[in-house]
Amino acid sequence: MNTERKVLDFHYAWYGVPWGPGKKWQGWKDEAHNSDKIVGGRRNIKSPHYPLDGVYDSLDVSVINRQFVEAKEANLDGVIVSWWGFESYSHKVLEALLDLAPKNFITIYYETAMTFKQRDLSRENAIERIYLDLKKLLAEQGIKDRWIHVDGKPLVVLYIVENYRIDEWLTIKRKLSDDGYEPFFLGDTYNVEYLDVMDGLHTYNPVWITLTGLSFTEIYDKISLKIHDKGKLFAATVCPGYDDRKVRDPGIFISRADGHYYNLCWEAARKSKADWVLVTSWNEWFEGTEIEPSLEYGKDYIYLTRQNTTSFKS
Repeated sequence: MNTERKVLDFHYAWYGVPWGPGKKWQGWKDEAHNSDKIVGGRRNIKSPHYPLDGVYDSLDVSVINRQFVEAKEANLDGVIVSWWGFESYSHKVLEALLDLAPKNFITIYYETAMTFKQRDLSRENAIERIYLDLKKLLAEQGIKDRWIHVDGKPLVVLYIVENYRIDEWLTIKRKLSDDGYEPFFLGDTYNVEYLDVMDGLHTYNPVWITLTGLSFTEIYDKISLKIHDKGKLFAATVCPGYDDRKVRDPGIFISRADGHYYNLCWEAARKSKADWVLVTSWNEWFEGTEIEPSLEYGKDYIYLTRQNTTSFKS
């Protein structure tokens, strides 16, 4: 596949504050973390790090504009918005992002996890829901010039696709095609059999590679070769580190090592001849994977990302 190299990040749109457009706490607060409480100038939030500009509302226009400026500073080509349905806060934020974004800059991460309860009752109904969700999204949003397109096709990134069979995804794609929609599917799996329906593959979080004791280079080289042999797109994932101990017990901690871990991911992505690189994440604060500026790291990861994206695209 001959495609322009891109670097996209995973963007979370589920944050809200009482003084913001959402009018209530969303994301930052849970039973174990009372965000109304302030200690040492910081609110109690369920994150190992603290946003440089403080907790924020994803729907706040000033926040969105600030994030776009920083994304451009990092030399990013677009964002993949975690999407949880039309009634979710993430959809309101998606619409706001599309109103303010540069051209060819926004797509969604279709969170298949939101369909699992429905799937457990009726796979047929769950498949129909995914089809109808994507049809409506493509009809209302995918036609916009601010939505990312690949070879003229609207990009849709799909989370944990192996929870549905290949034939089920083929059914979804065929029905969309019958309706006149030809999306570019980027699926979250390294099972190359899914390339029968997916146009490319990725993994959301590469931390599992570290946990299994394997090297990023070993994994990315192998999967890149397999995907490219089938003429499809390989998107390698990079991550600055990981720390979900505030939201899971016992949780997992992988040190950022002053940027060394992040640079290792980038080096492997470049060596593998990946078509794209996906950054996990812009702002998944709960798992400590954010490159968005923080009190702990300032703008270090914006600058590191810019250095690496420039090298990757050169």
